Amino acid sequence: MTTADLSVTIVDAFTRHPGAGNRAGVMLDAPPLDAEEMMAIARAVSASETAFLLPPSAGADFAMRYFSPAAEVDFCGHATVATFHLLAETGRVQAAGRYVFDCPAGRLEVELEPIGDHCRVWIATPRAPWKQSPISLDALMSMLGGTRAMLAARLPVMQTGPKLLVPLASRKDLWSLMPRWDDLQADGLAHGIKGFYAFALEAEEPSHVAQGRFFAPAMGLREDPVTGSANGPFAEYLAMQGVLKLPAAGGTVRARVEHGHAMGKPGQVELEVSGRPDAVDRVRVGGVGVTVMQGMLRHPMSRPAMRS
Repeated sequence: MTTADLSVTIVDAFTRHPGAGNRAGVMLDAPPLDAEEMMAIARAVSASETAFLLPPSAGADFAMRYFSPAAEVDFCGHATVATFHLLAETGRVQAAGRYVFDCPAGRLEVELEPIGDHCRVWIATPRAPWKQSPISLDALMSMLGGTRAMLAARLPVMQTGPKLLVPLASRKDLWSLMPRWDDLQADGLAHGIKGFYAFALEAEEPSHVAQGRFFAPAMGLREDPVTGSANGPFAEYLAMQGVLKLPAAGGTVRARVEHGHAMGKPGQVELEVSGRPDAVDRVRVGGVGVTVMQGMLRHPMSRPAMRS
């Protein structure tokens, strides 16, 4: 066993205020590491996720892997925002440009939009088929620490991939949720659900479309402050339900969501949906970031130390 000094940067995503939004670790120049080593580094960094930038395959500009302190995840929106914010800030990419990166969820596209002295990162998020909730609504709301009466009357509870979207009637109800974590994790995993995105179409800012909370105990995160990977499906859901109104002939609509407010870590996620009301073509989430800390992580390695 040897020790390596690894350069790690801490970035808060979906905010420009240190301490708000969602914190990610970013390792831009990761040496060759196996999954166990990356997991150990993620635990040491202790952010909700840590992103590792890796050599790309043919046709891609970058490759990334993401680890929470408990598991590898296929795609992480806030860690992607953090990584591309840092790449632009350090001059490794142009602050106005389009890039392609590979991750376990597939090959995804990123666009950087200059905003004064920083940039907004737009990510075309992965999509998955939709289906009704496999968990009874009474059982679901009991596990979330609420009641069925809190559900929004005209919006369905729906699953897409490993996420379940839960519409609530009010922001007061949203803030009152106190999940039973062990039950939420066990029953969720029994139905292929790793994350529960609860939201209300009521925000602090009148121009914002909604406020949300994301519970993911199966990923080692009881509550994640601002979750890009959940807000991508949320944007599609809002278009499917007619909350975001796509033109009949096709077009693009945008909206802004508040997230993290119930945790005292407020952030904002830009939503973008393209297509027609009956056929969504593309979904993107956008966000900014702020670099909080840079330093060296002294970490034991299971192979000879390599220069980072």
